[in-house]
Amino acid sequence: MRVINGSRAYQAETSKALQLSVLRELGLPYPPARVINDPADAPAAADGLEFPVVVKPNIGGSGAGIVRFDTPEQLAAAAATGGLELGPDQTALVQQFITSEEGRITRVEVLGGQYLYGIRVYSSGETFNLCPADVCQTTEGAELVRSACPVDAPRNGLRVEGYEPPRQVVRDVERIAEACGIEVGGVEYAIDDRDGRLYYYDINALSNFVADAPRVVGFDPFARLVDFLDQERGAR
Repeated sequence: MRVINGSRAYQAETSKALQLSVLRELGLPYPPARVINDPADAPAAADGLEFPVVVKPNIGGSGAGIVRFDTPEQLAAAAATGGLELGPDQTALVQQFITSEEGRITRVEVLGGQYLYGIRVYSSGETFNLCPADVCQTTEGAELVRSACPVDAPRNGLRVEGYEPPRQVVRDVERIAEACGIEVGGVEYAIDDRDGRLYYYDINALSNFVADAPRVVGFDPFARLVDFLDQERGAR
């Protein structure tokens, strides 16, 4: 049976610690992080990291469970009072938070393991849910198709624009997809406002295409996905 995004892709999707291992093996930059299995270990894990930091459950999605701490004292207090949730596998990352330029992240989608499109998502900084299907405005403020995104998405303060990433980024993303066995998915990165460096920070194998894609990126990725699936079915 032909399986799209098989077990390797699923494993990568459901383990942020594994994602960092993949990025390290590929020699690609990612925000400094330590893995913990006990909330009490969070303050020590943050030692040497530049604040703010985030505690990020190993298994999550749409920003679920991610908490930002601006000072070591805030983190220590949360660890001491049960304010940290590590998620279902009791594993989490203590990770340096990227203060991105203009509150902007870039997401690069692949189909068949090859570059499909890129978008820039601009956030108010008050949410970790940067799912592109939740974006309801272009950068010019035009509202996107409502059927493609939740009613409450404008409250997230998200804006989106199509973006053609540099060729090196495209090559990096395709290498990440290959290493994770991802045929349909996306990789997110940000440029740190403090040092101007690029950091990859999230790998997605359960991808949601951007809302109102024809307006944002100039074509319908769902149509291309259907063509890809039909092609793979015919190749059996």
